[in-house]
Amino acid sequence: MTKTLESTTVEYNIDTETNTPIFNVKTSLPESTYTQVMASLDLQPIATKLRERYDDHFKDPRQPDSKGERFCWDPWFVKVGDGLQNQHRYTHEDENEDEDDENLVDTQLILDGEEEAVNKQTQYSLKRIQSNNFFNEDDFGDLVQDLTQLGRSIGLTAITPPWISLYTQGDMQNLHTDAPHGPCAFVLSLCNEGDFEGGETILLKPQILELWRGFDGSKGLETGGIMRYIPPSPLGKCIVFDPRVPHGVSQVMGTNDPRKGRVVIHGWFNQPEVCWFGPWNDEDAVGRMNAMLDEALQPLVETIGSGDIGRVVGYLACRVEIDADGYVEDVFGVCDTLQADNNDFRGVIGYDESDRPVMEDAVSDVKLTVYENLKNLHFEDGENGRSVVVPFAFE
Repeated sequence: MTKTLESTTVEYNIDTETNTPIFNVKTSLPESTYTQVMASLDLQPIATKLRERYDDHFKDPRQPDSKGERFCWDPWFVKVGDGLQNQHRYTHEDENEDEDDENLVDTQLILDGEEEAVNKQTQYSLKRIQSNNFFNEDDFGDLVQDLTQLGRSIGLTAITPPWISLYTQGDMQNLHTDAPHGPCAFVLSLCNEGDFEGGETILLKPQILELWRGFDGSKGLETGGIMRYIPPSPLGKCIVFDPRVPHGVSQVMGTNDPRKGRVVIHGWFNQPEVCWFGPWNDEDAVGRMNAMLDEALQPLVETIGSGDIGRVVGYLACRVEIDADGYVEDVFGVCDTLQADNNDFRGVIGYDESDRPVMEDAVSDVKLTVYENLKNLHFEDGENGRSVVVPFAFE
């Protein structure tokens, strides 16, 4: 199988601010592990301002607003079967089906009435609007700037057009995965704590996604061992998560009032790019360092793409911290959704000194290779407090 690796671009992105917003993960790269959800409270100022604007729109329920924003919401209600009537499902009883048919959905025996029951389930129930159609130009610009600044801390320099979603009594999202809009999905809370019940972001736990690996039939599982529930409050909390994981929103209860519902802004971080932080005031120096980094990483890209290391999928952002002499102090994983591709698993790849079999660990091999290359880089002399985030996207 082929392996696509995006690591660097000829462009560079520099941020000299000392109060750059960041997510709450910073682990020395050799110890970095798959991280399903990260969070930041650094966007509370913009969230507070946007919440004030939102409340202003709905402050008098008897009076429509002068610009008509209250009439622009899309009441998005979708059943599982809506628009999918022509999709084909099959069972083991369909003896004449072509196993290579890309439209085949399920190889399990489908019981009588099961497909009809699935199609009746609610998939999405909420009210939504594009943020740029609701907030004024200045507020929307501040939102995009703050979100992209946060995304740069994990090497992602753009966002998809953000939506506002409003959930009131009975609204929810059933479990789903996202199309590849970007390596990370984000949700920024505009919620007032205590106005409603439910509305948590729910995700399947990683161990459920690999249930049969190391399965222990002696133990039962309940909801707490199967699902994660991430509260939507407090106001200004931004979570980012792996959108490949089945996720949704638990049903909101307790209010039909849009002033008291679950209000969030959401979208995806995308466009991996090398990002420089700290006192790199000389852009010519950053340009030289970017060229140096691009050249230095080519052997790494070739090694990972050669097939000698097992295939992985996901996203890895590494923060390289640099001292005043230009040497690397440490390399941290600041976003890590790498998973081994089981279709490329090679099993035993050797034996240790005691003649015990050594199993392939593609994820660790990739991270160790990246770490060994990044820690030996040498940059120009300068000030302390400089760093660069290097993204790796594996598809």
